Amino acid sequence: MAVNTTTDWTDPIACPFCGEKLASPGAGFVDHIDDSPDCNTEFDHWRKNVGGDLAGEWSG
Repeated sequence: MAVNTTTDWTDPIACPFCGEKLASPGAGFVDHIDDSPDCNTEFDHWRKNVGGDLAGEWSG
């Protein structure tokens, strides 16, 4: 898996962590991180980094 090291997610139908094409930008991303342990780990790391920036976190 090639890790996308850019800071901007410029293509909503590609995973920002590995670049793989997603079925859709919403549910497709969620399905992808559920199926990809590496991307799930990266998403968790990202979420922890931004979690304090969002009041009350989010319900996702």
